[in-house]
Amino acid sequence: MKFKSKTVVIKLSVSDILKSKKFYEEILGFKIDDKYTLNSDGNFGAESFMQLDSDSKDENGFMLGLYKDIDTPFYPLPETGTVPTFIVDDIQTTLDYFKTQNVVIDVIDGTEIISNISNKGYVDQFFFFRDPDNNSLVIRENILK
Repeated sequence: MKFKSKTVVIKLSVSDILKSKKFYEEILGFKIDDKYTLNSDGNFGAESFMQLDSDSKDENGFMLGLYKDIDTPFYPLPETGTVPTFIVDDIQTTLDYFKTQNVVIDVIDGTEIISNISNKGYVDQFFFFRDPDNNSLVIRENILK
């Protein structure tokens, strides 16, 4: 049997589901899927879960699962791990928008937007940003050379 999957839900550890919900809805444009909300104690305490869907109307959309399994935001900041990546058409416009929203942008080696060139000359630009719990996420723009 070959493994098949319709979609994926990316689980993010959060310390405050309602604060994270606001960030993902207002800054990134996700929408709550109430069918999959689990409010463990009526106050979104430990082991609560909330699923948010990307606002994409096509099959390229995906879901994030906010899971209350930490008490405080990550500190020190995580250095490795799974990093959800969002593909955009204009990385500079996205970076500028995030700055107006006071989203934390990681500066790596003195720069915000990092560029890589593949062996075949394909240019990939990206930057890392943080949610309210210091989960690391990526904005990526692919540019054909």
